[in-house]
This record gives sequence, structure tokens and C-alpha cells, in this order.
Amino acid sequence: MIPDGYRVVLGYDSEGEEFVARVPELGEQVQARARTRAEALQQVEQQVEDAIRMAAEKNDKLPEPIDAREFSGQVELELSAGLHRELVFQAAQEGVELRQLCQEILATGLAWRQQRTRPVEAAQQGRGGGRSGRGRRGGRGGRDYFNIMDDKASFLEYVRGLEPGRGRGGGGGHRRGGRGNR
Repeated sequence: MIPDGYRVVLGYDSEGEEFVARVPELGEQVQARARTRAEALQQVEQQVEDAIRMAAEKNDKLPEPIDAREFSGQVELELSAGLHRELVFQAAQEGVELRQLCQEILATGLAWRQQRTRPVEAAQQGRGGGRSGRGRRGGRGGRDYFNIMDDKASFLEYVRGLEPGRGRGGGGGHRRGGRGNR
């Protein structure tokens, strides 16, 4: 167990037939590959300890672990006028407040990404093969997920498609509504 509070993401690389342990908060350089989970975890823990020691020797400061930080729950976003208008319209159509709609969209989008994120894919960036954060295929009709997120109108179409019975394939979102459906 890493005593510093950083999260370790563990995955399996079937191509390399090895486990990959990484600490995203400390960057791509803090990762380990090994034939067993235990070895990968042990190696990445050693790398974290080394990073802490090296930062102390250089009088550098590592980022504070996310889990050790206090969060207010307030997020300020700047949107395009068109996206703002569409969100207000969607909230009115569903009979919910804009804040509630945005919270539900963010929660659904985060859950969707967490289910589809493969720690090994991200770790493979450090091995030369990976990806630059773009070009990964999403599950929405073969469209590039990241390009959808860049285009505001496509983002709304994508989010609407997450609702059951809407969009292509019905999606996998949860039912919206402010009346006991939480």
C-alpha cells in the first residue's frame, strides 16, 4: 500500500501478457510492468517512493494527492452560446433545472468514460505504441468519441443518445427527472 495517498491504477496488457500499474497523478513516468499483479504493484510503489525522495532532494514539490484535497463542489465552466442555449432548452423540455441537467450529464458522461477507460491503453503511451488522447473509437456508431466531445452540437447529440430509447441503439444512460428518480 502506498502511504502517500496516490491512487494506483492496475490493468492487464493482453498483448504483452503483463500487468501494468501506474499512478496517473504523477505522470506517465510512474508506471511498472510485470508478470504478476504483486510485482507490478511493488515496482510502482518503489517508483512512487523514489519520486518522493527525488522531489525532496531537489526541493521540488509533487502534486498533492487528489484524495487529500478539499473540494467545494463548485465548478465554473465557460460554454459556447449555442451549447448554453441547447442545455437550457433540454432542461426546459425535461422539466428540470439547468443545474440538475448539467450534473446528470456530467455524472453519466463520467460513468461512461470510467467503464470504457482501459488503464493499459493509457499506459501503452509510455511504450511508444499508444495514443495521443485522440483517435480512440467510442461505442457510438464508430464515431470518434473525442471529436464528438470537441464539437458542442455533437456532444449534445451524444448525451441524448445515452438515454434509454433515444438515439442510436438506445444508449445506456439513466432516467432523468427531478421527482424521486435519483
